[in-house]
Amino acid sequence: MGWTATQQKILSIIPHFTALLSLFGSSYIIVTTLRDRKRWGTPFYRLLCALCLVDLFNSIASGLSTWPIPVGTPGVYAPLGTVGTCEAQGFFVQAGIASPIYNFMLSVQFLLRTKYGWNERRIGRRVEPIMHAITIGFALGTSFLFLSLDLYNESSLWCWVNASPSGCNKNCGNASKVTTCERGASAEIYRWTFYYGPLWLCVVGCMVMMVMIFLDIRAQENKMKKYEFSILACHGENRTSAIERKKAEDEKRRHAQSRAVAYQALRFVGAFYLTWLFPTVNRVLQASICHSYFWLMVMHTICSPMQGFCNFLVYIYPRNRDRIIQIATSFTNYFAWNSTKPDVDDPKTTAENT
Repeated sequence: MGWTATQQKILSIIPHFTALLSLFGSSYIIVTTLRDRKRWGTPFYRLLCALCLVDLFNSIASGLSTWPIPVGTPGVYAPLGTVGTCEAQGFFVQAGIASPIYNFMLSVQFLLRTKYGWNERRIGRRVEPIMHAITIGFALGTSFLFLSLDLYNESSLWCWVNASPSGCNKNCGNASKVTTCERGASAEIYRWTFYYGPLWLCVVGCMVMMVMIFLDIRAQENKMKKYEFSILACHGENRTSAIERKKAEDEKRRHAQSRAVAYQALRFVGAFYLTWLFPTVNRVLQASICHSYFWLMVMHTICSPMQGFCNFLVYIYPRNRDRIIQIATSFTNYFAWNSTKPDVDDPKTTAENT
């Protein structure tokens, strides 16, 4: 990419810290879930734990950054590894494809609960085993396939699916004039077919699930309003029977639960989108114009290892909502007050006050 020594150093160091945040977030969710039998007994928390376990290993692999890259690789800061360490890192980074698939499975689980009214026991028996089998099977299958094809090589930020020497399979005016690949000549095809292709299918799939969920909630709201209006029209407010009032209250309670589940699902999907937006744009630019921008590379190194921490923030939000809102409001008021308070040294302000 032609980065300066300082830029190479920055890109190498950032994942060490962002991966630590992700490790903390994923570990917190796993530990708190395993310690609570009630949570562990629900498909949602088991799927979430599986997602966090994948993020845990992916964060460790990404957090090693450039260290596993073979010693002497040009244009990379602090490469300390061998071909073997590079392949090991690439294996776990590729296995991280399970993370977006698990995000999609969580969205499916939310849809079954809200729109179709499936209870947790039914989801756990009929659907959850299939979800784990598909996700783990695809992630490990592609990881071992790529290992057998020698596709794990230096990929600018860490080892992953790439040709070696870097740029040998692209007609981009490579300064090194390398035209023959020693390893991974077809890496680009495998990268987009078995990683970013499934990733963006999951992105679109999650979006479709969210639209279906919120359309269903809107239909429930309209149905509830019509039901309440029909009761009042037939019996009047004072003559509504206790059974009908209880039925209306139960309907409101179910609707409130569905709404809470839907917004929690939306927050998890938002964390998923935030994690993968910048890495995808970066890889698209690298594949299309053989170049990227430093700020985009920085955002890639920040976001890619951090899904575990983003999931952690979503996880703690419902129980700490009021506190989070209070802190955000305090910060907003503080900065708003500092930006509007008069300057004591301003002669105009002094004159007006006198």
